[in-house]
Amino acid sequence: MKKILAYCILLTIVYVFVGCNSSGKKTADANNPTREELKVAIKQMEDSLVALSSYKSSGATMSLSQQELINRLTTYYRFYPEDPFSAECLFKVQMLYANLNAHRKSIAYGDTVLMKFPNYKNINLVIESNIATLDVFIEPRDTAAIRKYYNMLLSDSNYPSVKKIEIKRRLSHLNLTIFEYANLPKKGQAKK
Repeated sequence: MKKILAYCILLTIVYVFVGCNSSGKKTADANNPTREELKVAIKQMEDSLVALSSYKSSGATMSLSQQELINRLTTYYRFYPEDPFSAECLFKVQMLYANLNAHRKSIAYGDTVLMKFPNYKNINLVIESNIATLDVFIEPRDTAAIRKYYNMLLSDSNYPSVKKIEIKRRLSHLNLTIFEYANLPKKGQAKK
């Protein structure tokens, strides 16, 4: 009789332990948002930002709203890091941080896109954004990093040849800031 009672107690403990663990796992899985839920939340926040910008909201309101969109975009990436839509999310985060003057974060997210999604459809925009940020906003200018990004564009066989010619010219004057470079006369132009 004692053996049966001990066996029943043991079975009850095992049943409760297994039941708690499996129900806890179901609860944790139920709390993970689906791709569709996250995409809807992202779209809603993007629509809110568009509405706020048309009403000329305060800078603080826009910044908070942009930060909320960044949170939603990075949540998607965190839950679905291999999903192709994650590349779009990271690209948007890069642009949002640039807009918020968080230039180093903008570059970091651009680098994440380059590393994780090298075939992303807007990869050249990611690279060009990093170049512009480094050339204009980061002091002191990191010409080695700027050169690295320009070389990425030069190595892209689909990148327009007209732009490649301009990149090569820019690389020969990389010691100049972008503003100084813009004032250089083009070939065949007289100096102003």
